[in-house]
Amino acid sequence: MSAADRVRRRGHLILLATAAVSRQCVADCQPRWYAPEKPDGPLKYNGHVMEPACFNQTSDDPRPHTVYIIGDWGGVMYSEWAEVMPADRRAKKFKKAHRVFIHGADDIAQQKVANQMKWHAAKDRVDYILNVGDNFYWGGIQASCSMEFGAEGVGKQQWTKIYEWMYNGETLKDKQWLGVLGNHDYGGWNFLSAWDQTIAYTWGGEGTSWRWFQPALYYKAGAIYEDFSIDYFFIDSNVFDALDPYQVPGHNICSSAHNPENKGCPKTGPYNIWQCKWWFIKIWKEQMTWIETELEKSVHTTDWQIVVTHFPPNWGVDHWAYLCEKYGIDVYIAGHVHNQQLWSPWGPVPYLDKFAHNPVGATAVVVSGGGGGITSEGVPSAEGWDNEYGFMKMQLAKDEIIIRHVSHGGQLREEIRVNKRLPQLTTTNPPTTVTATIALDMDMRRMDATRNASFPDEFV
Repeated sequence: MSAADRVRRRGHLILLATAAVSRQCVADCQPRWYAPEKPDGPLKYNGHVMEPACFNQTSDDPRPHTVYIIGDWGGVMYSEWAEVMPADRRAKKFKKAHRVFIHGADDIAQQKVANQMKWHAAKDRVDYILNVGDNFYWGGIQASCSMEFGAEGVGKQQWTKIYEWMYNGETLKDKQWLGVLGNHDYGGWNFLSAWDQTIAYTWGGEGTSWRWFQPALYYKAGAIYEDFSIDYFFIDSNVFDALDPYQVPGHNICSSAHNPENKGCPKTGPYNIWQCKWWFIKIWKEQMTWIETELEKSVHTTDWQIVVTHFPPNWGVDHWAYLCEKYGIDVYIAGHVHNQQLWSPWGPVPYLDKFAHNPVGATAVVVSGGGGGITSEGVPSAEGWDNEYGFMKMQLAKDEIIIRHVSHGGQLREEIRVNKRLPQLTTTNPPTTVTATIALDMDMRRMDATRNASFPDEFV
């Protein structure tokens, strides 16, 4: 069978699959994802394939379907009565990251981005929100890991003031947030924060609006529309911040400088600093086996394949380039870098290097790390004429996805248009020497260290 015949056959199979599921959706599928039964811990549903959600199957609303994207959004409160404000990474103690403080931006960044989301949601047909992690600075939910899963009142003040009240109002109150964890959700420079309670909030908590949805560290969620479908693959990529205990003490989840030697998360792992790196490597290896299996199915039945994770693809670059090429991943969505970026297929990426181009080729990349939970990489303007703080809008359709960056001042700053990337299923696995970038300094833009993205089997 020729390549053209394979493309036509794939399109025909997807059309039949989408039509069949769409007919079912009208009858019994809701515009919402529902978690399975509440587990007794955060790892049970790793790799779970959620029942799909269906959107506006019979609606006559002429507006296009839109999804919002936000990351690195949850600020800090220095007292019970204090206003929420960004964690201040541009202070002098951070040396290379130090810059001038901009009043009207750096002090109220999260509020400004949230207000723009509310304002735009009044005009858009918003289906749900994709969250790329770093939900609460500096170090996630302020409690210890391995408490009772879903223990009452854990992190109540953070959930209420930094999430529930911040993203409220008629236009956002019923929009689900589907997401992943970032390195700061584990603790930033340790792994002892209540990251497991972030997952538990999926099954409710005191004051919940029942919008939060993260039932596992990694999972798949399908969205079915009138004439197209999407598979979202949510991946935990925090292995790239889980180093040997004596490395990079200021930016290492497994650091011996900030994790007591014999303390860990006894119910789930990591169990101590010596096992920490291998715990994350094990999770990563399981995910990579799982995602290949699920992508292999998806390319034959679903129109769009989208990855949602925390670290951009220049971490694990060769492995992501392989997956994107072989399975035709259309969009890769991430955060971690504290600004807003759109990398068009094969386009330039000046943030990495003035000569750099999109490292995953024909896959569009969204970096939405400017949600306002931490001060931005560069200097913003109080009016919003910058790419430092903001959120992304992803407009969905059968043949094209349009992604736009909305700044904290409401300006539409950038736009890219994405067409489907066809899979190349004959692409072979990357060699075992595949390298992945790790920024040893938060503001490092180029790669200055490498790590094997396939990782050794020792201790796993």
